[in-house]
Amino acid sequence: MPYPQRVSTCGGKDWVNVNNETLTNENESEVGPYGMKEATAKSVNTYYVQLIGDVGICPVTKLAAKMGVQRADGGELAQAPSIALGTQEMSPLTMASAYATFASRGTYCSPIAIESITTLGGKSLQVPKSTCSRAMSEKTADTMNTLLRGVVEDGTGKQAGLGSRPSAGKTGTTDYRYAAWFVGYTPNMSGAVWVGDPQHKRRMVGITIGGVPYGKVYGGEVPGPIWRDAMNGALEGKPAPGFTSVHLPGGDKGKGRDGGGRGGDQHDNKPGGGGGDADDDGDDRGGSPGGGGDSPWNGITIPPDILGGGGNGGGIGGGHGWGRGDGGGGWLR
Repeated sequence: MPYPQRVSTCGGKDWVNVNNETLTNENESEVGPYGMKEATAKSVNTYYVQLIGDVGICPVTKLAAKMGVQRADGGELAQAPSIALGTQEMSPLTMASAYATFASRGTYCSPIAIESITTLGGKSLQVPKSTCSRAMSEKTADTMNTLLRGVVEDGTGKQAGLGSRPSAGKTGTTDYRYAAWFVGYTPNMSGAVWVGDPQHKRRMVGITIGGVPYGKVYGGEVPGPIWRDAMNGALEGKPAPGFTSVHLPGGDKGKGRDGGGRGGDQHDNKPGGGGGDADDDGDDRGGSPGGGGDSPWNGITIPPDILGGGGNGGGIGGGHGWGRGDGGGGWLR
């Protein structure tokens, strides 16, 4: 499907699809319409690009900033709709900290590597302190937790599930499979796993990892199980609290967005991705073709504290992927 023709951004300018950029889902069988819950569980690229087209880019980047999301190279987040797919260079620590905001029901705390320092003489030395602030309402965080639980319970991240321990998360695979991710959390711990080539030279296609051959590497198949094993070890003997769930309307196929589109491996360049190294969520095993509409849930008004607007912003960009700048689009003053 084509990217939206115009998308509002911060600063009063619109992003414009001057080069008629397009995107796809993973397979031709991925057809909609889908509700948001199913689109999230199945990593439907086209659904979320349509959504950011409706919501606008600024609410997404503002909320991301409140969650401590910043590019690993220190650059600015691109004002382009492809950020909904995760086209920005991110570190695993940044992603784990951001997802911990969901786990804490909306409070972001800056990560600290050193918990304590004690000298040989037994004296405690001062260490950096974490700072915490509310990034979103509890209702917004609970909504995200409900959506992302579906990824590990019935979506692309099933192999990362922790059994009876409640967990949530998101898979991600970059274009050309230079990298694959799983970022997940429980109510009391968050973690991120990245597998790939940081130089973007070796594709994870026809590759053997840990003695296991893979035709194509997906975020749910390699990073997911690594995350699962690490979390199981880290949480052994610790409490297993649950999430506060919310009812999600339109969660079944046929109640979401509609439109037309195309499938196939997503090797298209993405506006804002500068050459197609964006997160294509190659874990997609179901999808939604493009289309349009004024609301991601037909006939339902979305409260502003859930998606866009208000003080809490909104957006579900995975944020884990690759990208360089703002290529592929333009600006309208």
